[in-house]
Amino acid sequence: MRLNRFLALTGLGSRRACDLLIEQGRIEVNGEIVTRPGMRVDPHKDQVRSDGERRRLPRNWIFLAMNKPSGVVTTRSDELGRSTVDELLGRYRGRVIPIGRLDKGTEGLLLFTNHGEIAHRLLHPRYRQPRTYLVWVQPAPSPADMERIREGVPIGMGEWSGPAELKALGRKGETARLRIILREGKNREVRRIFRSVGSRVTALRRVDYAGIGLGGLAVGAVRSLDPDEIERLTEATGVPI
Repeated sequence: MRLNRFLALTGLGSRRACDLLIEQGRIEVNGEIVTRPGMRVDPHKDQVRSDGERRRLPRNWIFLAMNKPSGVVTTRSDELGRSTVDELLGRYRGRVIPIGRLDKGTEGLLLFTNHGEIAHRLLHPRYRQPRTYLVWVQPAPSPADMERIREGVPIGMGEWSGPAELKALGRKGETARLRIILREGKNREVRRIFRSVGSRVTALRRVDYAGIGLGGLAVGAVRSLDPDEIERLTEATGVPI
């Protein structure tokens, strides 16, 4: 197995990030610093260390779904003392990483795994994994604004949103409920999209990521993905397990 792939599978980061660590001389194989990402290692025989810490492949791959509550931050610890998703993981705490983030005010589906390469491919814009959200906004965007969002809008900091699938689901007073599907995952993208057309997001929930649905999972609950869902992720990313 190539060294950079081994490191990625241990959860150290994407292959590109692992390449950089190797080039910086931060990786040792059997006590020797190596600088060639393509070097081959035997996970069962060779000792690989990153900044002195032993790296090992997990004995079992873990894939989890969480229904993140609003008010909880996507991090292992928080210097401000806010509640974190790590506190909801139970026995999996410290064993998995979140696949992307949901901001504090957003609830819904958050996936976790200890498979670094699958996590990377689910996140990377190149693989265009769909993320589906239900969003409540005020005021309701006009038909022209809806069409602009579908094509992509400027969302600040020199960024544009990518093409989106957008459907109106209902309206109550000044509040519109919509479904939006995105394939890039920019920071706070949904909120920035609607702000660009003069609407304010009042509630936001992710209900699907790469074909894995939230379903009836209770708020704050965590479940393991079933074999069919795991197979769906391996097919979507092209990474066998």
